[in-house]
Amino acid sequence: MDRQQQRIAEDLSSLIAGDVRCDPVALSIYASDASLYQVPPLCIAFPRDRNDLISIARYASEMNIPMIPRGAGTGLVGDAIGSGIVIDCARYMNAFELINDKLVHVQPGVVHAQLNRYLKTQGLYFPPDPSNTEVTTLGSMLAIDAAGSRAIRVGSTRDYINRLELILADGTCFEAGNESLSILNQPSPMGSGTSLLSEPTPEVRGEYAKRTILSKLSKLLNDHAALIQEKQRSGIPNCSGYYLKGIKSRQNLNLARMLVGSEGTLALFSSALVHVSPLPAHRGVALLLFGDLASAIKAVQTIIHEQPSACDLLDRRLLSLARDADPRFASLISPAAEAALLVEQVGFSDAQVQQRLHNVILAVKNINSRVVVAMESHQSDEVDFLWSLPQKVVPSLSRLPGESRPQPFVEDIAVPPECLYEFSQKAQKVFQKHQITATLYAHAASGQIHLRPFLPALTDHNAPILETIARELYQTVFALNGTISGEHGDGLARTAFIRSQYGDLYRVFRQVKDIFDPHNLLNPGKIINDDPHVTIRNLRPVPEKFPELVELQLAWSPQELQEEASRCNGCGSCRRQDAGSRMCPVFRIAPDEEASPRAKANLFRGLLSGALHPNELSSAETKHLADTCFNCKQCQLDCPSTVNIPQMAIEAKAAYVSANGLDHTDWILSRAHSFGALGSTLSMAANWAINNTTTRWLMEKMMGIHRDRKLPFFSRRSFLRSVPKKYLKRPRPGSDPNLVIFFVDYYANYHDPELAHAMLAVLQHNQIPVYVPPQQLASGMAMVSAGDLIAARSFAQENIKILAEFAKEGHQIICTEPAAAICLKQEYPMLVPGEDSQVISEQVSEAGAFLWQLYEANRFRTDFGPLDLELDYHTPCHIKALSSRSALNSLLALIPELRVNTIEKGCSGMAGTYGLARDTFETSKQIGRELIDHMKITNVHAGVTECSSCKMQMEQESRIPTIHPLKLLALSYGLMPELGRALQPQKKKLVVS
Repeated sequence: MDRQQQRIAEDLSSLIAGDVRCDPVALSIYASDASLYQVPPLCIAFPRDRNDLISIARYASEMNIPMIPRGAGTGLVGDAIGSGIVIDCARYMNAFELINDKLVHVQPGVVHAQLNRYLKTQGLYFPPDPSNTEVTTLGSMLAIDAAGSRAIRVGSTRDYINRLELILADGTCFEAGNESLSILNQPSPMGSGTSLLSEPTPEVRGEYAKRTILSKLSKLLNDHAALIQEKQRSGIPNCSGYYLKGIKSRQNLNLARMLVGSEGTLALFSSALVHVSPLPAHRGVALLLFGDLASAIKAVQTIIHEQPSACDLLDRRLLSLARDADPRFASLISPAAEAALLVEQVGFSDAQVQQRLHNVILAVKNINSRVVVAMESHQSDEVDFLWSLPQKVVPSLSRLPGESRPQPFVEDIAVPPECLYEFSQKAQKVFQKHQITATLYAHAASGQIHLRPFLPALTDHNAPILETIARELYQTVFALNGTISGEHGDGLARTAFIRSQYGDLYRVFRQVKDIFDPHNLLNPGKIINDDPHVTIRNLRPVPEKFPELVELQLAWSPQELQEEASRCNGCGSCRRQDAGSRMCPVFRIAPDEEASPRAKANLFRGLLSGALHPNELSSAETKHLADTCFNCKQCQLDCPSTVNIPQMAIEAKAAYVSANGLDHTDWILSRAHSFGALGSTLSMAANWAINNTTTRWLMEKMMGIHRDRKLPFFSRRSFLRSVPKKYLKRPRPGSDPNLVIFFVDYYANYHDPELAHAMLAVLQHNQIPVYVPPQQLASGMAMVSAGDLIAARSFAQENIKILAEFAKEGHQIICTEPAAAICLKQEYPMLVPGEDSQVISEQVSEAGAFLWQLYEANRFRTDFGPLDLELDYHTPCHIKALSSRSALNSLLALIPELRVNTIEKGCSGMAGTYGLARDTFETSKQIGRELIDHMKITNVHAGVTECSSCKMQMEQESRIPTIHPLKLLALSYGLMPELGRALQPQKKKLVVS
């Protein structure tokens, strides 16, 4: 932190109730968004309320420091980054209040989807529908006049504004709506006789500022009325420049309507009053497939006459991604399809919707008999499924292989819908000229086109191609009376071309900027900028050589790590907060940018590009950022680009541990396996201790294990000490190709040997020979997750020595613990690279997946006895990370009379040792609160899950036991009747069954 930043941090911290960050790690993760650009800020401020915003503005004005407002940081044009004070309203300013059935009062940090989930309970919604609704904030929507697929029917954000509470660059605050110009004829609110010694109240200053702005703006609009009418045409979405057309009548000037879409360059928004609408009574969607893109575009003109609520166009590449992403889409979309239209109709009844869809299909088939109706539905869940096609697939474009990536710099063009075909043909010629391809997604009924040309990583050498392609495409856009920005704003990507679009009107835009922000402190360089090459300034750096980092401890080179981090395009999907989502459980309950998975990618991009000093990798700020990841793997699974964020977090933790050592609690908890033998040997004393409130208090003080966390009993004999000798006898190489190797791991060995014995019993019942290596160690996953990779590597090396020979012979290695399977499959090759770890990774199977393979091969016995039980099954995160199927849950369906309810309550939050530690116990419970509460009130006999950690969380506040599915299989086979005891309600307070 330099002196200026230190001064800013100290000054602002004393002025606002919110937070201030100026450390290098925070600056690095706020230096980019979802665009091509990267600009490190001077500081990040997190205001708690309007007064904080006012204080920030006053301070910035006094110190002549730019201010850059930011929502979720998912913009594609670089409109929320800059060298100044970045103001993140998403952390604290996220309240809303429904005023009546027509109006809702919102703060800028409110997430669009969260607002609509609440409004839905009232039969209402806020209609504009940006594609990233789960993370987009209302402040961002107001800043860029967000629209979406349904803009043709519902319009854009501007159409729903009632009033804005805004703060000017000098801290002056006032409300703006559709203002009467009659106030210009009234006496000045300052009063002609105001004493020079008296200080006007904030309200008086606000009214005076509003009056001044209205006066200047009214004159400006009058003077240039003809030019505005000529240059700002209606009929298509357009958020380029400032919106001036139609905001002034003879008596009124709609200041709020003008400010929407101004990208934070004219004022900060502290709150807004927006209109809401009744939910559509009924919806229906049809997915139409075409043999070529031109036919689909031509069909749009026919569909528009049927007045659809939405009509989106997807090209061949997007359809291919959809087929790969979801087997349901694979069954719907033929590989021969070159384009698709997703058409929605709404109505007052199902019959009306069906008729409107029928009219659309009939009209299209009249002009193209070869069109295929892949699916048509008016059922709510099926409609949502079809709309997930563009929502999921478009962000996943960056997953495509190859050196060229889809670059978002001309992705928001809008032309009159009747010109779509002409534009598409001319755009194709531009791409052919430059020997590149591009993917196309369009809100076709509105004429809005999202093009992403495929280009290699952009450097100073090849960056000019961005300007060339954009200039040539935009000439066609201007000729067709279109716009360079329909709904995503101008930012750094398009500001340089605003003058070309508007000509002399650009000078009027500059005057508007001067009226509101004469010192150019609000988001400078956006919309108004004299640099003709701003489009290629501040591009994300692509390092050609790498700084000397703290030695990387996982098996990737700096270049490989850079490539992995660069695959994060900043789309912000990892900022989802909906309760059912598994995407980053920590961020869901603590929605801070540093907790988001993309922050880890931004950190390493900063380090590897030299923007961050290598020492920052082992700093306390980096450790705090890395500790927001507990290696559940869900972000990698759900990320559109499948970026390996979990192992980046592990690498960051390892760097800290290497430089500073392990925290005392982390050291103890990551070595629980070391105490297992002692705990089993002294099981009576150990079990008394963990069930005694006094010793639990001492354990919390000395070991860091929270006193209220229910802990499992130690078994009197570990599994490896009690397993029948026949399973310990080492088989001769090649003796039996069906032989499997049983990897036990810590929990089943020391706490639940019955589970391991049940696994043996099920395998034996299915005539599968088993070998249990007696010298095997714990997987070491707890040490991996803590960043203690030196210790974890030693465990991995020993286990690899034991398992490699069997893996090379083709024997599967079976794990009953999902975390162990993950560790052997994903962590070992990164800890101990080489042929042995790789072949082990390929041969490891979670127990349920292995048994399902037997079932599919008709080798699994189904001679189950009935179990008259009702159970609630929870899918562990690591099971999801291993497979799309919960195999053991599927096998339970084969047991007669057994009724299993699959409950979707998100991550349990336990995450191994994370839920044990004193410092993270409450956070763990908060993450798993829905699951914990469900288990408290459910009326079933027991919970079911494969994961020992999830089991502990499910039993934390419930007397209902949770059992492993393998035990139920063994019990139903009639192999281990004693397992029925596991279904008895718990009686103890501090232990799990």
